[in-house]
Amino acid sequence: VYTVTTPTASSYLDAASADTLAASRPTNTAWAAASSVEKLAALEEATRRIDSMVLRGNKYDSDQALEFPRIIDGVTVGNADQDAEVPTPVLWACLEEAMAIIGAGTSGSLKDLQEQGVQSMSIGGKLSYTFIAGAGNSGLLSATAKRYMRRYIGAEVR
Repeated sequence: VYTVTTPTASSYLDAASADTLAASRPTNTAWAAASSVEKLAALEEATRRIDSMVLRGNKYDSDQALEFPRIIDGVTVGNADQDAEVPTPVLWACLEEAMAIIGAGTSGSLKDLQEQGVQSMSIGGKLSYTFIAGAGNSGLLSATAKRYMRRYIGAEVR
């Protein structure tokens, strides 16, 4: 289990911790090719996007810079009940969103377009795609990051 107990003031992960976590991801080519400055900028933006979501509960400490760790329904939500650290799924979400930010515009796959909220497109008048309504993301670019965060914004929080 990978954990970071103390996030920086501007990101849940630093570039070195994110590199360690990204090593387990099969599709991290754009991430691996990015400079440490680009990675840090993407991690900071990913953290801002995560913290701008409507989250359940309250900050663990009202003076903490970031939204996690949190207290939800009277329980300190970390990697175990009453564990005041940033939960691993939030770290994964931060990495996934940062990877999506770095990779945005580089692959151009249909899945990428759908995740970016494109509803339909046509190519040359002969080929068209219509995506399922609501399949795009609001708030986060990465659908995977949004799935990791779902437990902190929905009814899945214990």
